Amino acid sequence: MTDQLYTASRLRVWRDCHRKHRYSYVLRIRTPQTPAMEFGTWIHTALEMWYRAWELGKLDERLPVAFKAIDELEHANDVDRAKLRAVVAAYHVRWGNEPWDVLGVEVQFRYYLGDVEVGGKIDAIIRHRLTGEVFVVEHKTSRMDTSPGSPYWHRLTIDMQVSVHIDGAGVLGHRVAGCIYDVLKRPDHEPLAATPEDKRKMTQGVGCKSCGGRGKDPVVQGRGYTIVNSESDVRHVDCDDCACTGWKLKHGVPQAPRLYADQRDRAETIEEFEERLFETLSSRPDDYLHRGTIVRLEGELPKMRQELLDTIAEMRALEQIGLHAPNPDSCAQGRDMCAFFDACAGHASVDDEHLYPRGDSAHPELASAAV
Repeated sequence: MTDQLYTASRLRVWRDCHRKHRYSYVLRIRTPQTPAMEFGTWIHTALEMWYRAWELGKLDERLPVAFKAIDELEHANDVDRAKLRAVVAAYHVRWGNEPWDVLGVEVQFRYYLGDVEVGGKIDAIIRHRLTGEVFVVEHKTSRMDTSPGSPYWHRLTIDMQVSVHIDGAGVLGHRVAGCIYDVLKRPDHEPLAATPEDKRKMTQGVGCKSCGGRGKDPVVQGRGYTIVNSESDVRHVDCDDCACTGWKLKHGVPQAPRLYADQRDRAETIEEFEERLFETLSSRPDDYLHRGTIVRLEGELPKMRQELLDTIAEMRALEQIGLHAPNPDSCAQGRDMCAFFDACAGHASVDDEHLYPRGDSAHPELASAAV
C-alpha cells in the first residue's frame, strides 16, 4: 500500500522518475548509497552533533563532538574521515561565531493540506540575536557549481523543500524570515604518494663560500665537517657561517641537495593530509563553503501549497491506474547509475529481495522520534 505521507524528498524522487518513486515509496526498497550520497550523509551527521552542542550552549564542544561522530562512522575509511574533519573544521572556522541561538536540531514536523499529510525534518532552526529573526537552516553537499549567481542558487527561488520546511516551521509556531542554505563541497584531494625511486631528481645544493664547502661528500665530525674529494684531498673545516654543514644557510636551513619540490621521499601521512586539506579549505573558503539566504514572500507560500497539492493529485491519479513510467534521462546520476537501472533494463528482477531488500518505512529519515 502506498504510504500517504508526502515529504519534499519524496516529491523530488517522483519528479525525477515515476518508477524510482514506486520502488522507493511503494515497494520500500532500500538501496546502497552512492559515494557522493554517503559523504553527504556523513557531513549531515557531523553537523547535527555540532549544532546540538550549540543548542545546549556548549560552544567549545561543537568541534570535538562533531569529530567524535566522524570517528564513529561505520563505513568511512581514514581518508574519508580526514576529508570530513577538514570540511567540518573549515565550516566551524567560517560560521562558528554567528550571533545565533539554536532553537532546535533535526526538528520533525507534520501538517495537513486538506486531506494530504505533509512532513519532513528541518536540519536546524535558529534565531538571530541581533534582529530576533528566525530562520530554518539547510545543509547540502554538491559537486555542482555553487558559486554566487550560479544556476544552483536561482533554482532555489522555487525549490519545494525550502518552501515546505519554512511552512513546517510555521506550523511549529515559528514566524520564519527565510532559509539559511549552506552548501559544502566535497574535496577531490587525495594523500600524496612517495615518488618512485627511479623518478626522483635531486637539486645541486649550494655550498658555503666562506669555508669552501661544495657539498662533496661532507661527513659531520663534531664541531666541523670533513670534505673528501679524493684520498689525497681531505680537509677538515670549522665554519660558523654554515653551522659546520658545508652548505649555504637560507633562513637557518642548509641548502644541501634535496628532492625537487614536486617530489616526495615518503607517502603523506593521514595527519599531514588532513592538515594540508584544512589549510587549503581555510585559505580558499569561497571554493568549498557557500551560504545563501532564501526567502519566501507572503504570497509565495499559498502558491507553493497549491502546486504541492496539484503534484500529489497527479501522483495519486497515475498510481490508481498503475502507471509508473521510467525516466531514462535520470538513469545516469553524475558519475553513478541509478541503483534501479538493472531492474529497469531487465538485467535483474525487482522481486529479488536479496538484491533489492525492503525496509520497514518509506521514510527512514523520519524513523527517529521527533525532537
